[in-house]
Amino acid sequence: MTMRLSFLSSKQREIQRLLNVHSEYQWFLDNDFPVVLPKFYEKLYQESKNKKDFKTELEKEFNKIYKKEDYSKKVKVVKNNWNEIETDFFNILEDCNRKIRDEYSCYISLYGPEGQFKYPDIIDLRISKQLDTHRANETIAHELIHLVILRKTEKLGLDYKQTEGVVDLFFKKTGLKKLFPDYKLQNIANHSEKIFKKIIDKNQFMN
Repeated sequence: MTMRLSFLSSKQREIQRLLNVHSEYQWFLDNDFPVVLPKFYEKLYQESKNKKDFKTELEKEFNKIYKKEDYSKKVKVVKNNWNEIETDFFNILEDCNRKIRDEYSCYISLYGPEGQFKYPDIIDLRISKQLDTHRANETIAHELIHLVILRKTEKLGLDYKQTEGVVDLFFKKTGLKKLFPDYKLQNIANHSEKIFKKIIDKNQFMN
């Protein structure tokens, strides 16, 4: 059976991901945000005069440490783990009256935040530490939910905290709580069941 979610890795995408961190790097530091970066990154950030110089030096340093096999191994592990729950996961989202695309792409990374998404069908997943691997299915599910509710949350005018609250409640108030019984609510999220019921089929709401 063909999987909806394809697992990929790309050297150029990894470089671009590290470049994207540049504009947010100080924010990550100021907010003590958990982000994983190569050892050379901080020094390069401080010494580069502009983003063009930073890009040139970043590519040079990254080429020294890049090993394709490191990514291939992680792709295999994450894919096999996700395959065990994928059908149940998407069936639950469809039952919640969410429109699901035929295909999504997940790019495996060794760096950056734990998970990110790009509408309409791409997620980035960091697999750097053992904990990342352990939490991979949960992180993938979290980012996919963001993708399938994005247009609805925009239409409702939800802010960041409200949106994260909606994502959290998918894990606690739908059939997903059986797939992810240990999911922990985010402290930064605003959990409103009233808002959540505007997102899903009310018949799928579980107390």
